[in-house]
Amino acid sequence: MDQTFPDDAWKDSFDRLLDPLPHLRELNLIKKNVRKSFNLDSSVENSNPNILSIDNCFLRSTRNNHTNADDKLSITNKFGNSISTPFAKRFPDNLFDCALSPIGGMKLDGFLPKDNRKPDLGKHGQQRKSKQVNFRVNTVSPETSIDSFSMSQSVPTLNAHQISRRQTRSSLVLLPGKWRKSLRTWCRTNHNEISGRTSSKQCLKPPDVKSDDLRVVRRNSRKSQHINRVSEYDLQICYEKEVLNYCGQTKPLKFSVAYAAAKMLNTCKIGEGVYGEVFKYTPKNKTVSNVVLKVLPIEGSSLVNEEVQKTFEQILPEIIISKEMSALRTNQTTSTSGFVDLYNVKLVKGKYPKHLIRLWEDYDEKKESENDNPTMYTDNQLFIVLELKFAGTDMSTFGFQNAEQGYFALQQVTLTLAVGEEAFQFEHRDLHWGNILIEKTKNKFIDFKLGGKHISVATKGIQTTIIDYTLSRVTVSDCCHYNDLSQDDDLFAATGDYQYDIYRMMRDELKNNWSSYSPKTNVQWLSYVNSKLIDGVKYKSINTNVHKTYLRKLKAFNNIVLNFNSAGECGQYLCNMN
Repeated sequence: MDQTFPDDAWKDSFDRLLDPLPHLRELNLIKKNVRKSFNLDSSVENSNPNILSIDNCFLRSTRNNHTNADDKLSITNKFGNSISTPFAKRFPDNLFDCALSPIGGMKLDGFLPKDNRKPDLGKHGQQRKSKQVNFRVNTVSPETSIDSFSMSQSVPTLNAHQISRRQTRSSLVLLPGKWRKSLRTWCRTNHNEISGRTSSKQCLKPPDVKSDDLRVVRRNSRKSQHINRVSEYDLQICYEKEVLNYCGQTKPLKFSVAYAAAKMLNTCKIGEGVYGEVFKYTPKNKTVSNVVLKVLPIEGSSLVNEEVQKTFEQILPEIIISKEMSALRTNQTTSTSGFVDLYNVKLVKGKYPKHLIRLWEDYDEKKESENDNPTMYTDNQLFIVLELKFAGTDMSTFGFQNAEQGYFALQQVTLTLAVGEEAFQFEHRDLHWGNILIEKTKNKFIDFKLGGKHISVATKGIQTTIIDYTLSRVTVSDCCHYNDLSQDDDLFAATGDYQYDIYRMMRDELKNNWSSYSPKTNVQWLSYVNSKLIDGVKYKSINTNVHKTYLRKLKAFNNIVLNFNSAGECGQYLCNMN
């Protein structure tokens, strides 16, 4: 049966279908403008409904184009009041959603930063899909921390019947790169979700309480092992005294005096990690242009970013490795400038300087820091401060001119590792593309001394620097310093990027004995770096003959690299191929 509607009635019904929210409000069915949850603490979840407005959260694709500005203003005025505790922070626009909703919007190590770059297009103009690593856990069994890790292009959508608490799978999508902070944060939050805890800080135990469920105690920590057996008397080391000796101090300096605002120009916070903060500044009245400060709290009883602070014994090997690798640039027999240049190490004590706290808060306001505010530290807090040379942009974000630059960057990294092998039985063991810094240079060549020979490598306009020795293994003064990963099962369960295969390859090569020396692990990481230079990094000129020629060289090397036994052998091969 036909039925005729007046024109106005038909238009009103159509408007209700496209955008029912204003009409529901008129019927008093929607009381508040409530934004979606992104925070563990429910008291701040809906503190500022204008962070994500109704227009942004609902019916974005079917919004009625007839809605005028006056109507929107009326809706905002009527429903724009805060519902709970005021919360001034602004979440980024590109928040992701996942089953583990409380950590939505985290800026974890390994995530791409928010930017306005054009999409990466393939040969036929199609946008390439970047690899992502999806960390998942089955929440049915609290005893199982992580039961599967799989590669995914996006977070899977759950059906309604799958959202049962005992059937959901918590997931967090990561990009390849740095993993420690994001993985630990994810594991902590997941265990809190399983046990029904509202705050991970409420369930923390002292460092001496061993609990895999809480994941507070670090399972992979620095160890030092003497190769030749020495007497027990010689092993009685005062680690605090040794740290002070490496710092050239007799006692800790006052933090606020050693790094006073008057001594530091153009200071800013440039990064952060699980164990500390990273700042950059220009020293006043010095020839050095830019200095990077890595500030690490030690020996304190309070947890920092929900992690136990390192001790003098644990921080000493990292200081030794940083100093020895940096000193290779001036070594007379075996030398390279490819390891990060360490200017100074200081042991300081006291509260954070006020100007550094302001910079931390500025960074937090703009980028949403995941670390604890440094105002938490007391007058008795100790810090190790590493003063490092600023060495450019990491390989994952650096824009290469062409594959020729990439090929010679690989040569530099390879020979740097080879020098480390010869000098200190060095294995990096975590050489992902976030730990290779690249900066432009006007020097035509970079010099190495290896095996009693002088080797000069063309720069092609760039210089590489290897950083971050957290997992590295070295032998210095008949003592092996290494990080024991034998108990870190989560790391070896990850899949989705070649980076995570390398960790398992290392474990097999070392037979899970992380004190042993095998330069083959450096070869495995060179295989990873080479693969990223083939299809991971960004090249500006991809249609030139030079680019195509050196891309073929990279692919040829990729087929044979794992046949070598050390970075030294790889370096010899690459030099002979020039």
